[in-house]
Amino acid sequence: MRSFLILCATLVCINVTAQTTSPKPPVIRQGFVFGAAIGFSSLHLSTPGLADQSVATTSFPNFKIGYMLNPHTALVLCLPGSIYTYKGEGRQRQRGFEGMIPSIQYWLKERWWVLGGVCLALDAPAFYDIKDETERKFYFGFGALAGTGYELWHRKNQSLDLQLRVHYGQPKVLQGVEKGLAFNILIGYNWY
Repeated sequence: MRSFLILCATLVCINVTAQTTSPKPPVIRQGFVFGAAIGFSSLHLSTPGLADQSVATTSFPNFKIGYMLNPHTALVLCLPGSIYTYKGEGRQRQRGFEGMIPSIQYWLKERWWVLGGVCLALDAPAFYDIKDETERKFYFGFGALAGTGYELWHRKNQSLDLQLRVHYGQPKVLQGVEKGLAFNILIGYNWY
């Protein structure tokens, strides 16, 4: 055990020394931005007439597309999403608590960013679970998104980051206004 600890301490020292002595290539953020992320979501839904739901689920789709206004600020359209099982009338099916939210993404440090925006929330059918035309119903309402992320890896105009997001929405469904709140932990790939 002692040998293992000495080996770990040595590797940490070598890694720290290598990172402080070798120059890091600059991150180039300019032009169009595209990002995709996948992860886990803690989703809480409250719908009039239905039992409240709190589920741990897959967070997908999560896309963003936009433009870098300067090297530290981007204007992006975020498409957050979390999948849940709808237990209303008829068969059980998959739906998405999603959004189309224009946002500002700002880098506070070289690798750390924050994001926020408001606009449109969606409750939509999962495209892979639609059996007939009656299941193609989309519901819209107010939505908001806030998040932060840290770039774990980057090379020139690409990065891989760890993201934490909060997505709130109030789509108007058949039963009334559905209130949803999703806490997301995501791994994202970004191209600038």
